[in-house]
Amino acid sequence: MALRHHLALAFAAPALVIPHAAVPAHAYTPPAPPTKTLPKALDVYVPYQGQTVCDPVARPGVLAFAKLMTSHYQLGSTSLIGRSCAGDVSEHYDGRAWDWMLDVDDPEESAVARSVLTWLTKADANGVPGAMARRFGIMYIIYDRKMWRSYAPERGWAPYDGSNPHTDHIHFSFNYNGAAARTSWWTGAAATTVLTSLPGAGTTTVTIPAPAAVLSFGMQSEAVRQLQVRLGNLPTTGYFGSMTRARVTEYQQFAGLPQTGIADLKTQEILARRGWRTVTAAFPTLSAGTTSSAVKTLQTKLGALPTTGYYGSLTKARVLEYQKFVGLPATGTADPVTQYRLWVRGWTAATAEGSGTPTTYPTLSFGMTSTAVKKLQTELGGLPTTGYFGPLTQARVTDYQKAVGLRATGVADHATQELLYTKGWPRTYPTLSFGMTSTAVKNLQAKLGELPTTGYFGPLTKARVVEYQRFLGLSATGVADNRTQQLLYTRGWSTVVLASTVTDQEGTVVTAFATAPQGSATLSPGIATVSTTTTFTPFKDLVLGQGSRGAAVRTLQRALGGVAVDGVFGAVTRDKVTALQRSVGLAQTGVVTSDVWDALEAKAFPFAAHRTTVLRLGDTGPEVSAIQRVLGVRVTGVFDESTRVAIKEAQAKAGLASTGVVASRTWSLFDRLAV
Repeated sequence: MALRHHLALAFAAPALVIPHAAVPAHAYTPPAPPTKTLPKALDVYVPYQGQTVCDPVARPGVLAFAKLMTSHYQLGSTSLIGRSCAGDVSEHYDGRAWDWMLDVDDPEESAVARSVLTWLTKADANGVPGAMARRFGIMYIIYDRKMWRSYAPERGWAPYDGSNPHTDHIHFSFNYNGAAARTSWWTGAAATTVLTSLPGAGTTTVTIPAPAAVLSFGMQSEAVRQLQVRLGNLPTTGYFGSMTRARVTEYQQFAGLPQTGIADLKTQEILARRGWRTVTAAFPTLSAGTTSSAVKTLQTKLGALPTTGYYGSLTKARVLEYQKFVGLPATGTADPVTQYRLWVRGWTAATAEGSGTPTTYPTLSFGMTSTAVKKLQTELGGLPTTGYFGPLTQARVTDYQKAVGLRATGVADHATQELLYTKGWPRTYPTLSFGMTSTAVKNLQAKLGELPTTGYFGPLTKARVVEYQRFLGLSATGVADNRTQQLLYTRGWSTVVLASTVTDQEGTVVTAFATAPQGSATLSPGIATVSTTTTFTPFKDLVLGQGSRGAAVRTLQRALGGVAVDGVFGAVTRDKVTALQRSVGLAQTGVVTSDVWDALEAKAFPFAAHRTTVLRLGDTGPEVSAIQRVLGVRVTGVFDESTRVAIKEAQAKAGLASTGVVASRTWSLFDRLAV
């Protein structure tokens, strides 16, 4: 909260002066703002130009500014521009406003916000306030209950009392010149005339900074100039000469990177994140219970985690796993050394044959454009090799992850790429069953482990196959079919939990696991072989975006509510998806992925995941508490007699067998009662 207090104080002053002395010693230092050669003349003054028409299509200057900010600072999304029109006035309604999700209570995001707003609104060398904002055609800015106006800069950062305090995002509105990208930042010449009408969505071509690329001796570009700015102690000519090469080598030595003199992607990433600071200053310790964008970055780097920004038990376990992997003290706390090792080395189990050099794979995800994405698309096959990570690539990554038994996130993390590049797609295996003798059986026995490798598929081999299938949740047939072998040869084993079969009180056959995960509720036996599908299950592998049509879109629209169920994914549906993503802490892309389907399912079917669990008198845990809340009895977390009576009454009203035991059909009843 201290940062919010200081920012508010700063906004009270016309020039937005940030009191640096109040910033903690190890506060995050954002990258310097983007720079380029600009004309001496400043763009013409433009008066207020409010929204008058409904045409919520992103204007080129707005989209270009959003792309510049999100690519430069590696934060936020460009999706929050157009918005379905309502009865009030908003530049979102004509595609001239962008919301950049930077939270005042997040130290890293707040630091970026302070830096950008200072840069945009401060006076230039001639004393003109908000000169940089005029070069973009920014009309006004709202952030943390304050508003700055380029058409009335003398008011400074004035109080803003709108219904939305804008504490989780910066709102930028653009005048018509800015919306058309007819300002000096984009054209190189100061605008001298004022547009008086809304520009078309595609009337102007804007040059957006190219994706990050390897920079080396002899190159000349804006990217080289940005590199020189970040390296410091160099003339910022944009030419990669011997001085720049020597400075890159110096930085690589400082950062513990291979000293090649070539600014590869890893060098540029570390430079942008760390600069010339110590590891301790650049990577403050993160531990269980912390919530921040730094934790979200950590989760992305670790891979195989939901990127929620909250450091919970899953993140702690993954940090422990990484620390053991690289030989650091296994504390579960992401100290500066652990974080920096992760940034520099990543998960480097694979090495180039004969070279001893670890192979690292940068995490690739939706919206990225790079040669690494192009290589990924080539290796995945069945894709156009455009270098852009769009919905087709995301779906193909998800297919591969399912094929090899990885968590199907659609994000190509290190583990996914390592398997893909070293083993490719799983091969097709011949079905192996009892009584067969072959080399394939011998290989199967060796991979299953704890078996004599005789090559004969006898009762021991069959029992071990059944054990492995139960471990994976496959149908326990004892036959090593193609799917079983694919997962065995790509995923292998971890800790095995043996199972047995019982019958629940509703007459459903269930498979009961003998142990529960650490920290879970104390339950009666219960992972059931009953259906856990919902209306969302058939669509969970589908990625939907604006322009999609069909039954999946209709299901989505029904679940979102407040939108016409017409089966057409338009701007209103996109906004509803974005709002949902914001509410549950997902990346606000407006694109429906498996995470969005899961969130909708959790809302509509809150107990679906428990259908395979049986609860009865004496059981304890959060599941019991959830039932008690739905039934309106005292919440104790203990399945007592009053809970059993309330369950029996609910079962009787619903026409179920009044047993007082909770199994699959009763869980489905609770889904209906909870919504």
